[in-house]
Amino acid sequence: MGHARRKKGGEKNVRKKERERLKDFHRGEDGTFSYAGDHVRLVGALGPSELLRALWAAFAVAALAAAVAGAVNPAGLTGCPYVVMPYMLQLVALVSVAWALGRLTVALRGAAGGRVRVYVRDETVGSLPGRCALAIGLALVAAAGEVVFLATGGAAPAAAEFALLACEALCCVALVALRRSARAAEWEGA
Repeated sequence: MGHARRKKGGEKNVRKKERERLKDFHRGEDGTFSYAGDHVRLVGALGPSELLRALWAAFAVAALAAAVAGAVNPAGLTGCPYVVMPYMLQLVALVSVAWALGRLTVALRGAAGGRVRVYVRDETVGSLPGRCALAIGLALVAAAGEVVFLATGGAAPAAAEFALLACEALCCVALVALRRSARAAEWEGA
């Protein structure tokens, strides 16, 4: 019964946050809603297209490295749960990063005068460092699981195992670059 109360309280906090965002929308005379909240504009050395290019390039390297890690079919990914589970969760985290990047791309490409809604910036660029950190952590756990799998005699070290470790390391480096680019983006009120 206590668990239900906690869940209900958590739902109220989510609903409250959603309602706070909705207060920035107002109904016009013609019945359509318009956003009247705060906007921000990207400033600094990187313009919108350069920022998107840097973020998508880093993501492409990370996603390709993660895909190759699975495609080489190392022994650890053929049924060892402490390698398979973090690897699968890493792929889910990468989908989350792609979602945020896609939403940011739509916002920046459709921005009139480069203006982006504050909540969109917060939910995309603001969340990318955390999403990347999650994917990095899961990649490291998968790589550590592969090392444990090899050390305990699960399989003889082969090229596929070393390829998995190299790909996971490359994925981490690319995600660190993506994370730094997202954090380095400078925004000002518009």
